[in-house]
Amino acid sequence: MAIQWYPGHMHKLRQTLQSTLPLVDVILEVADARAPWSSRNPLLSEIIGKKPRILLLNKAELADPIFLKQWQEYYKVHNKLRTLTISAKTRANLDRIKGEVHHIAKMKDSQRIRNPRALIIGVPNCGKSTIINALARSHKAKAANQPGVTRQVTLYHAQSLDIYDTPGLLWPNLEDQAVASRLAILAAVRDEVYLPSEAFSNLYPFLKTHYNAVFEARYKIPMQEHVDDYLYTLKETFNKPDLEATTLMILNDLRGGKLGSFCLEVPPHA
Repeated sequence: MAIQWYPGHMHKLRQTLQSTLPLVDVILEVADARAPWSSRNPLLSEIIGKKPRILLLNKAELADPIFLKQWQEYYKVHNKLRTLTISAKTRANLDRIKGEVHHIAKMKDSQRIRNPRALIIGVPNCGKSTIINALARSHKAKAANQPGVTRQVTLYHAQSLDIYDTPGLLWPNLEDQAVASRLAILAAVRDEVYLPSEAFSNLYPFLKTHYNAVFEARYKIPMQEHVDDYLYTLKETFNKPDLEATTLMILNDLRGGKLGSFCLEVPPHA
């Protein structure tokens, strides 16, 4: 089943971004550190053109540090892309964001008087609003662990930095089902638009290969060869009504960090 989620406000957002881009100095692209490739919008480069960009790998406290380091090296070598691993929750590396933005803005115009302006953008539920609140040390930007909360472009003042917040931007057709499943597991699309068991099943071989011991430590059951057998065993063990409820239990544990740090993908040739 194709996982697609492209609310009408996202089409309008693309149009709004075109008029906002000339006002900003830097693009802050936010991706989920647990899926550093799949949580990046492939249309973003087309939208922002040659505008300077910093890739913020957020929720780093939940990501597998070994794979995360590999992804940073990959982007440095192959994309010449400036990256920062951050955590809006623990505030790790947040202070570096302002420094990087000021550095880029100063290179663009050393005589600048106004505060640098950044536009923060990413897929739904990647933590944009939480980052803004942490930088501004306020709770003005709405934040929630579900996609679609922010609905319009809003300007916030974060001390020495002005930030335009944007709604999460997906692309119209998620044809790659591995990518779609990763986004679903990370709650970048609403739970009601996909089958949790299908998303989990698509990534089961990867999780079994890399995190078998983690799952066994959590649920006291080895991961079996076939995902349906594994889910059925968990359903019986934890007295869940069906396989969907069983899968939701697993996804909630993954999303909440109860299964420790993990990544859902590795860089090419890693």
